[in-house]
Amino acid sequence: MDAVEEIKRRVDLVEYIGRVVRLQKSGRNFRGLCPFHTEKTPSFYVFPDRGTWRCFGSCGEGGDLFTFVQKRENIDFRTALRELASEAGVQLAAESPERRSRLERLAAVMAAAVDYYQRCFRSDEGAAARQYVFGERGLTQEAVETFRIGWAPDDWRGLRTYLAGRGYDDRDMLDAGLLVEPEGGREPYDRFRGRIIIPIVDERGQFVAMGGRGLHGEEPKYLNSPQTDLFDKGRTLFGLYQAAQAIRESGTVVVVEGYMDVVGPWQAGFRNVVATMGTALTEHHVALLRRFAKRVVLAMDPDAAGAAAAERAGSLFLSFETPEAAARSARSADALSSQHELELRVAPLPAGRDPDEVAREDPEGWERAIASAIPYAEFLLRRLMGPAAPESPLEARRIVDRLRPVLLAVRDPVERAVYVQRVARHLGIPESAVMERLRQGAPNAAKSRAPVKEPEAPPAPEEEIVLAFLVRYPELRHEFRNMPETLFTRSIDREAFRRWLANDEPDSPDDPVAAHMRALAQRRLPPLSPAEASLAVRQKIRAITRERLVQHQAAITEYLAEAERELGAAAVAELADRAWRGLLPGEDARELAETVIEDLELGLSIHRREEPDGLRRR
Repeated sequence: MDAVEEIKRRVDLVEYIGRVVRLQKSGRNFRGLCPFHTEKTPSFYVFPDRGTWRCFGSCGEGGDLFTFVQKRENIDFRTALRELASEAGVQLAAESPERRSRLERLAAVMAAAVDYYQRCFRSDEGAAARQYVFGERGLTQEAVETFRIGWAPDDWRGLRTYLAGRGYDDRDMLDAGLLVEPEGGREPYDRFRGRIIIPIVDERGQFVAMGGRGLHGEEPKYLNSPQTDLFDKGRTLFGLYQAAQAIRESGTVVVVEGYMDVVGPWQAGFRNVVATMGTALTEHHVALLRRFAKRVVLAMDPDAAGAAAAERAGSLFLSFETPEAAARSARSADALSSQHELELRVAPLPAGRDPDEVAREDPEGWERAIASAIPYAEFLLRRLMGPAAPESPLEARRIVDRLRPVLLAVRDPVERAVYVQRVARHLGIPESAVMERLRQGAPNAAKSRAPVKEPEAPPAPEEEIVLAFLVRYPELRHEFRNMPETLFTRSIDREAFRRWLANDEPDSPDDPVAAHMRALAQRRLPPLSPAEASLAVRQKIRAITRERLVQHQAAITEYLAEAERELGAAAVAELADRAWRGLLPGEDARELAETVIEDLELGLSIHRREEPDGLRRR
């Protein structure tokens, strides 16, 4: 599978879009307000089975995961590919000798910067930094030297001047994330000023980034390096280089959130601790850790913020907004665990205390918490059940229905049986009753609560055939120069269409778009003249346009079917009749009435034979 399709397989489209759009289940699909134009009635749909999204409102935008990222962040396909590959843990093209040389130079810049910050820490101007590190935080000289902790003076160009004197130019420092380039053509200035500096190294011990901690209430409290060619927070774990030996010896790696939550336990003798840096525990992180240990423990403060952190760290898809979202989390954690053959556990720490405090002030408590860490699925179940036993059979049934998606996400039957037993004891009901409820499911929710396969974005045959004809017949460029690129759902198809229009066909072996265009050129097509090919393209375009109308109507029909189940078919039918006669109801039923009218109009539109704007013959 190529990189584009592998990224789509690993990144859940619903979860990703759900970060910026409030989505509601609508049959098999999800519905919400379009993020690309202002509207009051939801016209934006996500289709998990297809791996696509589309707005049926005024903007008419649509596409796949890549097109959403491009549209949302206003970036090109290449940048979206890099960003999503980083999130999904997918390796792109192999490094060229030129790129390797460039990375080595950036690493040298970072190492020189670390030396500068350490010199400043030891100098007279670093007195406040030393007071904080040795006095307030209680770190030892050994810890400071091991983690190469330094100080960035409150100077706008101190580092820049120092590095320039050692032969590095502004471009090197900017590319390494050490300088900030202001607008208006002004000179770059130091990114880190008046902050404790905590260098970040990769698993090989190479400096790749910095973390800066303010001393006087600055915002943000911690300032981190931006993403660079050297540094990708989704592929880097702070402290792994220093912890590698202890992790191998213990067979366990403890994952925390903050820099000091690594340094504190290290100083207390617990040296198998690493930290994520404001991101989820990605598949790449897990693959990296698997080289050192088979047991991964998430150690977090169990209060609301800490528990949320454990949820973020445990999975790419973790959320407790709905049972289905929790189930995606459980499946993701289960997949990470089974794919890399490791245990994923959670160690809730004493309330209100972070790992740094617990490890240094209560080392025995730290050891107990890590040793007694519970499996990840059990952590999810405990969160969903809550501490109190149910007060009625109805409440017990609701709790089982809430737990059902997570229980079904546990694939191992023995492990699932253990959890069923614990749930039954907590609820005070027989295990057989829980198992029977799992088999039956909640009323009217069997389909929506069933385990969902990871969506694989299937190809769009009609769209690919259109593009294949265009690639095969370049003489059609003038005729189809005004064809909207939104005709193509997949971002890679859109990018190929743009290059075809511009007659830009690079032959790079590592370019996924170029490879896609070569594959399209080799697709078997009937032997046609240019005029016949033009007619074939137009016929395909009409078929695509009609299919989208059908897709829109199908999505609305599912929404109306849910309304009928909730309000009754007779009530919806009466509303439809009144709406069709122009008698709009009150505000509470306005959205439903507008959807009914839209459904009726779509039924008529499907039978029209019109081409998209820009394709009508003149």
